[in-house]
Amino acid sequence: MRVFFVFAITAGLLIYSTGLTAPLHLDDPNVLRIAETVGWGTRTLGYASFWLNRQILLFIGSVLPWREAFYYRLGNVFIHALAATALFWLVREITQRWLTAAVAGALFLVHPIQTQAVTYISQRFESQAAMFMFLSAAAFARFRRTNTKLWIPAVVVFAIGAALTKETAVVLPLWLLFIEFEFFEGIHLRKLVLYMAVLGLLLVVPALRAFQGSGQITLGWIAWHQYLLTQGPILTKYFELATWPRRQFLFYDFQPVGSITGTVVLEWLLVIGVAAFGLFLLRRQRLIGFGIISFFILLLPVMLLPLPDLIVEHRLYGAFAGVAIAAAGCVQVINRKWVLAAVAILVVALGVKTARRNSEWQDQLTFLEMHHAAFPRDPQILTRLASYYFMSGYVNKSLELNLEARRYEDRFNTYYSQQGHVLTAINLSSAYLAKGDFQNAEIEARRAIAAKPKEGYAWRALGYVQMQERKFPEAVESFKKYSELLPNGEAWEALELAATRAGDAATAKLAAEKLNAESEKASAVAASPGIPERYKSFAIFGLTLGVLGALAWAVYTVWAAIAGLANHKGTRTQGSSQVM
Repeated sequence: MRVFFVFAITAGLLIYSTGLTAPLHLDDPNVLRIAETVGWGTRTLGYASFWLNRQILLFIGSVLPWREAFYYRLGNVFIHALAATALFWLVREITQRWLTAAVAGALFLVHPIQTQAVTYISQRFESQAAMFMFLSAAAFARFRRTNTKLWIPAVVVFAIGAALTKETAVVLPLWLLFIEFEFFEGIHLRKLVLYMAVLGLLLVVPALRAFQGSGQITLGWIAWHQYLLTQGPILTKYFELATWPRRQFLFYDFQPVGSITGTVVLEWLLVIGVAAFGLFLLRRQRLIGFGIISFFILLLPVMLLPLPDLIVEHRLYGAFAGVAIAAAGCVQVINRKWVLAAVAILVVALGVKTARRNSEWQDQLTFLEMHHAAFPRDPQILTRLASYYFMSGYVNKSLELNLEARRYEDRFNTYYSQQGHVLTAINLSSAYLAKGDFQNAEIEARRAIAAKPKEGYAWRALGYVQMQERKFPEAVESFKKYSELLPNGEAWEALELAATRAGDAATAKLAAEKLNAESEKASAVAASPGIPERYKSFAIFGLTLGVLGALAWAVYTVWAAIAGLANHKGTRTQGSSQVM
């Protein structure tokens, strides 16, 4: 397993190096901001890993030249390598074949469908949860194979770790039962089901807490039967992405199925056919069948819970383990040298494709323009692309795209409709304000407030328009709402300026006090522990020694494995000669 881990780290760094220095995308800044606070909710371990990542960044970032995003993505790559190694361990435990396990782990590691869960920093929740699930399953398989009860705590700890990273880990007990029935005796069925039920209750608690406050809104945006009907086309698309993805996107313009058509029926027949084929193979080619059914089991939470984003690639991260296992099972059945050569070529080809996919994240405008070209009527893509153009100084282009998004606002699904209208209006207000069109800027800001009165950024947009129109008392009221809804340094600074110009000394004084408090807090964060200047040379020396030590360990691990394999072959040859 150590040899595979060395391979996973090396290959992972190589194929993901093309995207390590890409800027933060979409939700990344917000997730990292939450990780710096104490309000981590039910995804405690997920946010904790980001917090730990930041402490490392603060410590060594002062002696290394890379930007902030690099360190977070580097952490994602290590988690991905650990997840692939955990899958290798699981397959080796259930098959006792290291070559089969290596094929499964390598395919999982290099496939381009995994890029979104690795390169998109905020999707670490997906890869880290999958890593813990694979570790729990591998520990369970080791326990059942060796009957060593010391592995039971590891099963439970890893399972809880998965649940505290992402709520979809609730499916783990079902997967463990499936592993038991397929690869072990299945004795003491009632006792095992009882244990798994208890484990399931432990894992379901974070999921219930996560949806307690927002479940009705999040899960009620669409009729459940319509969402389930849409899973046929979605799974068909997932089949395509899990084999050889030709075109990958962060967003897909995928609308819910409104009626049963011939295409929908054919897609469902394909899904049912694949699942039936997997069940059929369970009694003939067990590993292949296990992989196919595992794909569906690991996707069950997102198939059954009507989540607002109908299709996103990162949801395939854990489920792709089933595809990798099934492919490894095919290699095991054929058992020919030419198949291993073909797998090696495939791994290299997939690695190259993954590296190319990662390079697409380097430029935000180019990245979303690619999406715009593929889905020209998607208002979510248009709105986000317009925001990037505005931040890059292309005001006219931003205005054009926002007006285009306005034409397609009816394509937002029910869940995103309100927020989509608000963002489009705020973007238009900012663009009109930048062009000096104060009348339209105010109309759009008020439209955003009408759509969502408790949206702080809508009041912010209105406040800035009123400042330009020299309506200072009105601006004071707008910035008051902004600071109440989203208290931050910018809000207090804007409120202080507006109150000063309006002659409201009391409000200006209060805003100044709040601004000073925010500044002190920011200064405290900036003064977080780092490496003092006089010790930086020692730190660089220590990091160099650490890297060299890791390289030496990797070389020794690989060399020892090769030597052990050669000795094993020599012993077998000698034994054969004695028999002759």
